[in-house]
Amino acid sequence: MTPRRPEIVEDHGLPLRRLRSPEQLRALAHPRRMQLIDLLVAEGPLTASECAARLEDSAASCSYHLRQLARFGFVEEADGGQGRNRPWRFVPVGNRIETSEDATPAERSARESVENVLDGRADDRIRRWRAHRAADPWRDAAEASDYTLRLTEDELRTLGEQIAALLMPLQRRTFDGEAPADARLVDVFTYLLPRPEDRRA
Repeated sequence: MTPRRPEIVEDHGLPLRRLRSPEQLRALAHPRRMQLIDLLVAEGPLTASECAARLEDSAASCSYHLRQLARFGFVEEADGGQGRNRPWRFVPVGNRIETSEDATPAERSARESVENVLDGRADDRIRRWRAHRAADPWRDAAEASDYTLRLTEDELRTLGEQIAALLMPLQRRTFDGEAPADARLVDVFTYLLPRPEDRRA
């Protein structure tokens, strides 16, 4: 049975997959699969063997994870090659994780699994930046800040929309390969998280 691929919507000009079913979410809930997507965004198209060499994994393992990602449209075969030498490429569509208030236990569990992988990836990227910051020529342009804001629910939602409006065109440009020649991949993390213990009206 062919799995149901995520619906594609558009937000600020950027196509996004609406990830809702447990099957769609679990397809991403593996650190190696996230690493493969990151690798294909940065260097693709690549064969499973080329991915394996960069990630210090086996070609069979990478091939398996690439096929699982392809089932839900996260990656696809690129032109050229055949069999084990076929290259894979990232499908240039962003992701939006959606679960309803009445989500089933399976949906909540799948969402938590993906979010745990994403949080781990963010933590790893931050640690790698800190380790190499002193030698990076762009270190003065980099920014790491945190803010504690008292906002209404509407203000929180508006802030998220304003951030998305700034970032989505740059993400689309990255996906389309239209960034300037001297551009580098830059990781941007946004967490707008109401504190559960602060419910003062």
